[in-house]
Amino acid sequence: MPVRKELENWLDEYLEVGRISDYLPNGLQIEGRDTIKKIVTAVSINLEVVEAAIKHRADAIVVHHGMFWKSDKPAISGYRKLRIKKIIDNDISLFAYHLPLDLHPEISHNRLILKGLGVDEIDGYGNNGNIKKDYSIGLTGIFEKPLLFDQLIKRVNKTLKTEARYFKYGKKNIQSLYVVSGAGRNMIDQISHLGVDAYLTGDVQESTEHIAKEERLNYIFAGHYNTERPGMIELGEKIGQRFQVDVLFVDINNPL
Repeated sequence: MPVRKELENWLDEYLEVGRISDYLPNGLQIEGRDTIKKIVTAVSINLEVVEAAIKHRADAIVVHHGMFWKSDKPAISGYRKLRIKKIIDNDISLFAYHLPLDLHPEISHNRLILKGLGVDEIDGYGNNGNIKKDYSIGLTGIFEKPLLFDQLIKRVNKTLKTEARYFKYGKKNIQSLYVVSGAGRNMIDQISHLGVDAYLTGDVQESTEHIAKEERLNYIFAGHYNTERPGMIELGEKIGQRFQVDVLFVDINNPL
């Protein structure tokens, strides 16, 4: 079983934390006990995740959206105080990895979503294990045999275990799909110039449908949470294989 520092060093190295500037401090956010026997992973830290970690006697929590963001007020009060107190009282370590996971060349949410949808190429590389060392915020998937738009939606729903919503203003047959997990709503201007047949992201804003309609774009939004489950699940599996410890993904339903 690893000690906390071994887990921290491996995560920081594997996710290449040092090369990415982010909105939050990636890595260890709260220090707990030295020995790691069981780990809980989740998309975002919240009280339910903390209580699940306590219930399952986890030594560490690893999340995508952590406790601290650089824009936060420095005061520890309210919900933050409650979460932090429970974590410290139970001597649990908290790790968070945001953009390092979003941009990872092997286990980014985008790459895993495209693989789950059955694309034949990802950014020009075959979906056969070959990886382009690319840290783009989004990735393009190509279907050799185009899908009907409705078929694509069925695949999205099955892969992400959700009911995606969409604005269907583009082509009926989908060969190219651009994916940005999480908050990709503000990228619509860039996406409309890529020439892809559809765009899949997590969220939407008031102006999105009008832009999609005017640009004749198929815009699919499947939920910020749902589109950022894949990377955390895969990271947990990597941790379990590397350190031979129990890893439990805590899946807390979030409609957004």
